[in-house]
Amino acid sequence: MAVNIFFTGKIPAEAAESLPLLEEAAETALGAEFRKGTVNIIYTGDKGIRKINREFLNRDRVTDVIAFNYPPVPVKDKSIVMGEIYVCLPQAKRQARAMGHSWLTEILTLTVHGSLHLAGMDDSTQELRDGMNRKTTRIIKKIAPGNIPNW
Repeated sequence: MAVNIFFTGKIPAEAAESLPLLEEAAETALGAEFRKGTVNIIYTGDKGIRKINREFLNRDRVTDVIAFNYPPVPVKDKSIVMGEIYVCLPQAKRQARAMGHSWLTEILTLTVHGSLHLAGMDDSTQELRDGMNRKTTRIIKKIAPGNIPNW
């Protein structure tokens, strides 16, 4: 699996230092189904996420993470893009402050959350969201035990 990480603006120092950890978070959450393909993760700002949200989901607002699965195709090499995850960095900062944990913890949480969506998990009900949160916590505890989210 290839995880490509992109930033639409200047890469924050905290994020630049954590690129391998962000890749590992996505790979762990995505699991075996995505091992033969590529997933792009795009870290963007309020304007970028709002534009994506408006154009593709008909919601004119800022959100924290959006994930797009691409239609399944026979994957023969790692150059096939199987999905994209957009994470809003300013929203991650706001949420980290509100939750009382670090910004790194929040971007790890959002990266895992988006990856779990690509892997087929749903959070349309409180019960499903709680399940995703538990799985997110297990993954982060495994790869970055000092960054457990404050649910």
